[in-house]
Amino acid sequence: MRFDSSTVSRFWLPALVVLGQACAAPQSSHVAPVSAATTTIVVVRHAEKSTDDPRDPSLTEAGRQRALALSSVLKDAGVTAIYTTQYKRNRQTAEPFAQQSGISITERPITAANTATYAQDLAREILTNSLGKSVLVVGHSNTVPDIVKALGGIAVPPITDPEYDHIFIVTIPGSGSPRLMQLRFGQPAP
Repeated sequence: MRFDSSTVSRFWLPALVVLGQACAAPQSSHVAPVSAATTTIVVVRHAEKSTDDPRDPSLTEAGRQRALALSSVLKDAGVTAIYTTQYKRNRQTAEPFAQQSGISITERPITAANTATYAQDLAREILTNSLGKSVLVVGHSNTVPDIVKALGGIAVPPITDPEYDHIFIVTIPGSGSPRLMQLRFGQPAP
């Protein structure tokens, strides 16, 4: 299902978060919170990348538009922290929302040395530093499924190269099972 940005940000996103809290997800291993507070994490892949730099590309115009759409969708979501990797495309995806909300971007680099533990380490950091709050994470096609699983213990299918429009909302209650909602935002991926 696809929603326009204003409808999602004003009504559907908060309603979907509440609905997600009411829906039970299968239990799996994940990093468990240590408080009764509910934590909500929005996980997206960076927006469309250009070919301007093979090692660290910027966003395309479509990617910049998707970043603006993300900012609009999250406008009223109560996000208090933003995490990205060190790559331009990730920061550029988060920047419109960061500027709109006045939140600093926290950069968590992914390297060859931490690739195996990156998702678990990030989940642990979020559940330690942002317990009971809402967080945005901008990852990559190969890290988003691992991050969602580390946070909620819920497996999601791999993200293919042309897919940039997924938005995963992981809700982790202080007690009970984590829940996951998967939506799409911005222009449809081809």
